[in-house]
Amino acid sequence: MAEKSKEQDIYVELKDLKFDPENPRFPDQTFESEEVLIRFLYDEMDVDEIIQSILSSGYLNYEPLIVMREGNSFKVLEGNRRLAALTLLADKGLRDKLGILLSTEPSDKALPKQIKVRLVDSRKDARAYIGFKHINGPMKWDAIAKARYAAQWFIEGSDIDTISKTLGDNHNTVRRLVNGWFALEQAKASGFVVEDISKKRFAFSHLYTALTRNGYREFLGLGDEDLSSDPKKDPIPKKKTKEFLSVMSWLYGQEKQKESALIRSQNPDLNKLNQVLLHPEAKKLLVAERNLDSAFERVEPASKRFEDALLKASRQCEDANKLSGHYEGDSILLQVADGMQKTVKVLVFGMKEKVRTGEEGE
Repeated sequence: MAEKSKEQDIYVELKDLKFDPENPRFPDQTFESEEVLIRFLYDEMDVDEIIQSILSSGYLNYEPLIVMREGNSFKVLEGNRRLAALTLLADKGLRDKLGILLSTEPSDKALPKQIKVRLVDSRKDARAYIGFKHINGPMKWDAIAKARYAAQWFIEGSDIDTISKTLGDNHNTVRRLVNGWFALEQAKASGFVVEDISKKRFAFSHLYTALTRNGYREFLGLGDEDLSSDPKKDPIPKKKTKEFLSVMSWLYGQEKQKESALIRSQNPDLNKLNQVLLHPEAKKLLVAERNLDSAFERVEPASKRFEDALLKASRQCEDANKLSGHYEGDSILLQVADGMQKTVKVLVFGMKEKVRTGEEGE
């Protein structure tokens, strides 16, 4: 039985609280059971830290969970990590099943009989509270969770200005996040499989950043970016679906199709790919061979690559020299340094010959 508090919040029993599978922080997948969901939260969302805090100090009812009534229970719109911690503390059988050990058995103060919640009528009513406090709070949402949340809000009829003010981000950032989310949904509907990407973590920033660059936009048949217009569902022209799936594969990979991601790190690879897409010959080579480094060689002159490599090597040698006082006599490292010295001699000789022959030709 729920009872009202003087703060107009309510107190409910743990058994009446249910997880929200639509939480933007959760991956875009269906959890087979509540156990699987709790396992995900424990592994990915630092639930163990909350458990240790509760074991040490007890559960403090000062900050309510945000809930919405669903039948005879309450769906937790915000506070699923705390709900997972409380559920694990209260259920030894579940802990044993999931292989989770506690540092100490929970005391009565770690097992509250009732939990303070703030009841709202709908998700829409919870948005303003959740938006700033919890997207930008101590356990910040990542970009894809924020994008999903903002897109849901936008679909419900809110405008980008209102959303950005509530989230504490500027208009352009939120618009790009929402546009990126719509593009991701379009890619998945067209056959892109998030679970098949090359890396464990989906780097959403690759996509929404790429969609602001002129090379990608030209390749995908998009015009100049208009940040004053509202984002729209399916932002990529249907006639460019093949090209869009190629971009998604270059950004993230599709392992079942034996396609590894070309983007090793956002900087500098995302910009290198952008430059390749702006260069007709390099773009053809990329499509034909799927090799970013090889394609980029057509964009950047060999002389520029030589200059960059030489300056980088110089900086690294200077760094090593500064640390040479910590050399401990390893003979293999001495061989490495000796080999570097020989390489430098050959390099300098070749450069001097180039200068000499150039002077003779004048």
